[in-house]
Amino acid sequence: MSSEHRLPGFVELAELGSGAQGEVVLARHESGGGPVAIKYLATGLLGDTAARNTFRDEAQMLKRVVNPHVARLLEYLESPWGAAIILEAVAGRPLRKVLDEHDGPLTPEAALTTLKGSLLGLAAAHAVGVVHRDYKPANVLVQDDGQSKLIDFGIAVLTGQSGRAGTPVYMAPEQWAGEPATPATDLYAATCVFVECVSGEKPFHAKTPDALKAEHNSAPPPLERVPEPLRPLVERGMAKSPSDRIWNAYEFVNELETIAVQTYGPDWERRGIVALGVIAATVTTTVPLAILGGAILAPGAAGTTTAAGTAASSVVGPASAMYSQGAATADVMTKVGSSTSKGFLGKLGGAKGATGIGAAGVGAAIIAWFFWPASPTVGGTSQGTVHGYFTNPGALLGQPSMPAAETPYMNLKLTVTPARAKPGTTMRMMIEFSARTPKGAKYWPNGSRQCFGETEEGRQQGDPYEFAIGTKIPTKHKNWVAFYRIPPTHPQELPKKKDATIVGATGGVSGEHQPYVWSECATMSEWTEIRTFTVPNSNDLRSGKYLLSPAVPVQITGKNGNVPLESMGPVTEGALPPVELLDE
Repeated sequence: MSSEHRLPGFVELAELGSGAQGEVVLARHESGGGPVAIKYLATGLLGDTAARNTFRDEAQMLKRVVNPHVARLLEYLESPWGAAIILEAVAGRPLRKVLDEHDGPLTPEAALTTLKGSLLGLAAAHAVGVVHRDYKPANVLVQDDGQSKLIDFGIAVLTGQSGRAGTPVYMAPEQWAGEPATPATDLYAATCVFVECVSGEKPFHAKTPDALKAEHNSAPPPLERVPEPLRPLVERGMAKSPSDRIWNAYEFVNELETIAVQTYGPDWERRGIVALGVIAATVTTTVPLAILGGAILAPGAAGTTTAAGTAASSVVGPASAMYSQGAATADVMTKVGSSTSKGFLGKLGGAKGATGIGAAGVGAAIIAWFFWPASPTVGGTSQGTVHGYFTNPGALLGQPSMPAAETPYMNLKLTVTPARAKPGTTMRMMIEFSARTPKGAKYWPNGSRQCFGETEEGRQQGDPYEFAIGTKIPTKHKNWVAFYRIPPTHPQELPKKKDATIVGATGGVSGEHQPYVWSECATMSEWTEIRTFTVPNSNDLRSGKYLLSPAVPVQITGKNGNVPLESMGPVTEGALPPVELLDE
């Protein structure tokens, strides 16, 4: 597309995609601001009144839908130079690319997570009378954190409007017939995509449109390719008649969650998000995600010193802190440092330590995301996650038959504001914490588990154990945050050294919830911690780019008697929130 048909004042960063209707580019306004996605109507269609009307209608449809699971419309602009839809830029890749590059089907939990996110996005559209009509893997963006967003309302219509437009592989029978579109039309397509996610194959394999039409109209859903507990969802979602399907997407979500909890346990969604995030992070993409995500943080040169500072509470030097967890017997609890019966929450200077968390079986890499503010001023938000678990948890608990899926784990979701700050700025780190601490279980040679419960201490099985993210350090501060200067290479790696700058903080914990869950045979913990601190002057902390952490080093430490930590297969994954300290 020639430059005269571009929005004036925008600098293009990359092409995100193109097609018959036009192209999508990643751009940023020359006066500042975060990156956006701009969808341009093709030059050859600018004189086509019908094409302009369709393009304008898409913007109007998007304007109606406001939901975290739908890419947000920022602006629609039309003038003699052309037409453009400006959307939020989403750091992710199409589900189509995830499925094509991933070897085999998604785990059931990951497939259910994808379906749930899509249903919530569709529900928001349906609530304002919009039917998407083209739900397919190419129109679902999987973000680095495992969440998803629905895009491309190019052929969306208001409920009750007719037409045969759509993608044949996922089109409901009434779409083939040109009958009125309803929410059930979208839910049929979403169920087809769910079948593909959970089985690795499209629901029907016909090679011609006529043959595909016949299969969608008369062939039964491929239930044999879906895990048995999930078949009722597919059977209802792919019913031939819209009246036999679920019409309300929220109702579909409720049924999905009921079956998911019964089949895969109350922690199914976390495991699904983690698994999806891991897969998505390995998928190559033509979208330069470094422009959108934390990888934009190239190492910066040291800034000039600033004159003023505050931070009488800050100190510079080696740092470490720990989030400790442990417990398999009652008497190990006091060794870990907790006076509560839960037994794995160590206190660190009056604030809770993050207990060890484990993943459900396989690893979890949830990548930090970060959008720079418009210009070098204070502002913005930065986020990251840390996930710790063991690939051989039996060595930690002294139970050789313990499967990897039963591992203790901890999750930390970190949010820092502002993402850019000057000396004297008050910053805030929010730590959303969750953990699983197995207790009172015996694992038999076949991998099965017998749960004795939390209180039957004499019958609990397994050796005393403890593990942590980070180590204890001497510091005068009850609460603090560690600043790791971003290294020249691998800026998103979790720091494995203690060398950090400690800044004192105030804080507190809220929303603590630590029930013992029989279905998990473990204590399941969650809470939110806030740490507030002040950026010190440049004599203590130079300007530049840093990763912020509530623990150092950001890796698992642990023990079970004399068993080497390496034999337990400790894994710490994720990325810390990046920030930039500015000159005054």
